[in-house]
Amino acid sequence: MCIARTQRLLVSALFFVLMLLTTSLSFGEIKAVPLTDADCIKCHHQPSVEIRDHGSAHRDELGCLGCHDNHPPLGDAVIPECSDCHSRDDQRHFSLDGCSKCHNPHAPVITDLSGLNAPKLACLSCHDQVGATMNSQPSLHAEQQCNDCHSEHGTAPGQFSTCIDCHDKHSPEMTYQDCLGCHQPHAPTTYQWQDNTPTQLCAACHNDQVSELNRAGEAHAREISCSDCHQQHPPSESGVIPECASCHAPGDHRHYKLDNCTACHKPHAPLEIDLTAVSPIKPVCVSCHATPEAEMVEWPSAHGEMDCNECHQEHGNAMTCLECHEGHSDTMAYKDCLRCHQPHSPTALQFSKAGIASDLCGSCHRGQLKQLAENTTKHTEVQCVFCHRRTHKVILSCDNCHGEPHDASIHQHFKECRQCHNGPHNLKN
Repeated sequence: MCIARTQRLLVSALFFVLMLLTTSLSFGEIKAVPLTDADCIKCHHQPSVEIRDHGSAHRDELGCLGCHDNHPPLGDAVIPECSDCHSRDDQRHFSLDGCSKCHNPHAPVITDLSGLNAPKLACLSCHDQVGATMNSQPSLHAEQQCNDCHSEHGTAPGQFSTCIDCHDKHSPEMTYQDCLGCHQPHAPTTYQWQDNTPTQLCAACHNDQVSELNRAGEAHAREISCSDCHQQHPPSESGVIPECASCHAPGDHRHYKLDNCTACHKPHAPLEIDLTAVSPIKPVCVSCHATPEAEMVEWPSAHGEMDCNECHQEHGNAMTCLECHEGHSDTMAYKDCLRCHQPHSPTALQFSKAGIASDLCGSCHRGQLKQLAENTTKHTEVQCVFCHRRTHKVILSCDNCHGEPHDASIHQHFKECRQCHNGPHNLKN
């Protein structure tokens, strides 16, 4: 009974209070109190936290009341249209529908893209240059949704996947920055070199060429990199295979004036030359080797009428005399040939200062060698080239060594030593 009575008294009291509040006779008309952003947090805690932490321009330039300019019971709740501020005429992105599918009004700058469904259209409405690149240079990347790679809006580390998160590295030590030395993420099949792109990264696809370059590239390996020659990559139609004249200017050397460089030279092993691939090769060879050419002109021989690759089948290598000619003796070696003959002027016999065994001379001069062998004078102890010095057919006179050993009257009467002593090969005392 007491509880029921108490409840009736409370209801009566509340009714009386309401009557007092609604009458103008006792209290006058109620006036609205102006609200501030600080009042919003009292009821709308979560939106207030969001706009405080992530509101960006919505926080700095608007505040709550900049969008929500009315509130019940004095007015209707106002949820503005995004286009009230973001005019469709100002930016292509603003013409899209369904803004709230991507943007939270109280945290409008998108951070997490992973939950968005097919956001590519929205992304490219702002990033139109990216869209143009993917349209002009198609690749598998262009067929993906943006958030397949971009998990967050922005380009800071961790906000997007790097190449090596999806693709195998070209080498174990490769970094993402190395990837960017050739590939750009939105046009990966259009190669754009950086000046410092390491050669070993090219080996991932071009291993044979890089291996050959490392083995026999000479100056092509020491002084330049792959990208110095190959300034573009297919599908580009220019700058892929350079002209040799780009570095080896025809005005710099007679050899560079020749056509069809690759008939002899392999770009990645330029001095491994197959001389059998060109015929006649002699005009090519003498464009560099002017000294052999001059020798062959000055001292005509059967060698001068031959093509160079008859003896030189590889650059830097030559056949020996004994592969074509019989030796002067059974024990003769190629170095013995060179004591008298030079390959490009074989008829210009120039004797080596190191000496030449007399039996080599005797292969042509058998009679003289036989006379010396049967002689008992000291002439048998000296090499032929002691008297026949430096050049073939040079003959010293006796006085070069002996002076005038007899009385002057004898030399006046006998003008020739051989009148008494016979010839130098069968000398008599």
